[in-house]
Amino acid sequence: MLIDDIEYVIFCHPDLSAVRQFMVDFGLLDVGQQGSSLYLRAYGDAPFSYVTSQGEAAFVGMGFRVASEQALAQLAARFNADIEDCPHPGGGQYFHTVDPDGRRLEFVFGAQRLQTVPCGGAPIAWNDAHAKNRLGRYQRPEYAPSHIQRLGHLAVFSPAPQQMIEWYGENLGMKPSELIHDGNEANVLAAFMHLDKGAEWTDHHTLAIVGAAAPGLDHASFECRDFDDVGMGHMVMKDKQYQHRWGIGRHFHGSQIFDYWTDPAGFHVEHFADGDMVNEDTPPLSYPFGRDTLLQWGPDFPGL
Repeated sequence: MLIDDIEYVIFCHPDLSAVRQFMVDFGLLDVGQQGSSLYLRAYGDAPFSYVTSQGEAAFVGMGFRVASEQALAQLAARFNADIEDCPHPGGGQYFHTVDPDGRRLEFVFGAQRLQTVPCGGAPIAWNDAHAKNRLGRYQRPEYAPSHIQRLGHLAVFSPAPQQMIEWYGENLGMKPSELIHDGNEANVLAAFMHLDKGAEWTDHHTLAIVGAAAPGLDHASFECRDFDDVGMGHMVMKDKQYQHRWGIGRHFHGSQIFDYWTDPAGFHVEHFADGDMVNEDTPPLSYPFGRDTLLQWGPDFPGL
């Protein structure tokens, strides 16, 4: 196993004040600014989950938490890269490279973990047709931004999706959980890739690769505390009159409850909860593209 998880997403924004306020309202916590870079964290133990620097609006890349010092050395040798002291909050050792589409990839080992931030709320006890589990108690989530626990995944565009799927598999040990094709299974349009962690359960996808005319980012996705946390976050963002993109609904690939918003520079970010988990015994699946591969329920995808 080379990689523990995706850890952070890297952007540039022309207005750091505006994006800071947006992401705090979205559910991240301000870590502070170092030079021209703004860092925000989630409620989990990652030193930060989001970094953006002053500049022309751009999606720059992503950072991964490496499983061991040996894995860091192995990956650095593979990319002929030098290991250095990590300049980000948390420190540790890191190196950086780029993928064939030019996205910056950073790999960090040994960064100091943070204390998790209490986010309130006991696990939801559901009263449904199967059982009545909430007896004499009421469901009363607090009106507040979502409590983001971690960065969950990125969905990126590539003009050569099949080659990019193979590259991430060969170099980072990612494997497809599910593939989307154009009706011919040999013509892959998109892949939902998970980290190869053997028998250990891991997210259905850490990286989604989607065919498109040019490289780019579809969205960065952040895991919320629970279903109510997604819904309450939606209400807060709506009350603050931010631009809504799509949701609330349940995805088909990965099964997440989803809700998408658009930041001041036009980048899309997702709240999600209740995603699928896979391991080495979970067989990969393949489907033709269509409305049914976008969602199980919810509003239609914009423009479709």
